[in-house]
Amino acid sequence: MAEVGGLLSGFASCEVFEDALHVWELAVAFEAQGRGAGRALMEAAVAEARRRACPAVTLTTFRDVPWNAPFYRSLGFAEIPEAAFNARLAFIREREGKAGLHIPSRCAMRLELERRD
Repeated sequence: MAEVGGLLSGFASCEVFEDALHVWELAVAFEAQGRGAGRALMEAAVAEARRRACPAVTLTTFRDVPWNAPFYRSLGFAEIPEAAFNARLAFIREREGKAGLHIPSRCAMRLELERRD
């Protein structure tokens, strides 16, 4: 969770899988946007992935929304081509489609983590 000015301003919901820590959702209150809360939440997620020795962090997001895929790219995430999806990402993408999300607008992204032994 993130706080700005002592008020809860955002959260990240994540789950650990064999191949990555997956960020299911990142949300920052409108009033707190642009103040670094989202970046701090993602930095915390990456730190947790490293602490758990995950090889990567993954997520799905909207490709063209400025505070989605472009934001994650600025943090070092790269889009995963659909042909390279593993079973977990393919399942997530299928579920997003069934939930009514416009699949051509969506992408999966991955941040590879360096091993720190």
